[in-house]
Amino acid sequence: IPKEQLQMLQQEFYHQEMIVPFLFLLTGACLCSLPQAVQGIINQVLEKLEESQVPMTDYALKSSGAAVIPEYTSPSYRSSAYKIVLFSLLSLDYVRSPELILEKENHPGNCWPFHGSQGHVLIKLSVPIIPRAVTMDHVSGPPLLKNGVSSAPKDFAVYVSDFSEWGAEGYQEEQLLGLFVFLAPLNPTQTFQLKNEISGSVNYILLRVLSNWGHPDYTCVYRFRVHGDPASKEGKVAL
Repeated sequence: IPKEQLQMLQQEFYHQEMIVPFLFLLTGACLCSLPQAVQGIINQVLEKLEESQVPMTDYALKSSGAAVIPEYTSPSYRSSAYKIVLFSLLSLDYVRSPELILEKENHPGNCWPFHGSQGHVLIKLSVPIIPRAVTMDHVSGPPLLKNGVSSAPKDFAVYVSDFSEWGAEGYQEEQLLGLFVFLAPLNPTQTFQLKNEISGSVNYILLRVLSNWGHPDYTCVYRFRVHGDPASKEGKVAL
């Protein structure tokens, strides 16, 4: 990276680290209470910074057509601390969708929680690709949430799987692409090069979280991205 670009990136990090915590202090540590226009500005700044950090195309982006396959994804953690009241009669636990990990918006609390320290999610990519790398994100800035970084994923594995071969017995065909450690306390956005080559393009990627940074109740994934080379029109989807 040229020295000038590195300096600009450092400046953007500095402004992000200073402005966002200040806004949290003004609003009681909750972005949802910020005016919509201010939220929009923050999201634009974070997205611009995000693009500078990881310039590769994300084929697990919901807005581009990617989706979570719920039948083969761990259940979401149900928090009794947040409830939805319907017609003043029915109270339901608030449940956050796993598809949050396929979205660009990244602010404290906007993550997908699952029970305990181990869970998995099956992602249908926006287009068939030959996967080359993945990116894991935790919340940017200082640990503003009560549980800080303890709920972030730590050890995780990435697989390709033949979704058509999955059934009641579980995962019929899996190919490990790599085992990784997400050092969330050091950097909230990290890209990992996949270690094992595959012979063709894939439609589905399986993320398995194997541990977190110490939270006893749940793990929360903010965003997971998949990078690679799109399959040619003549190319055969191997899995």
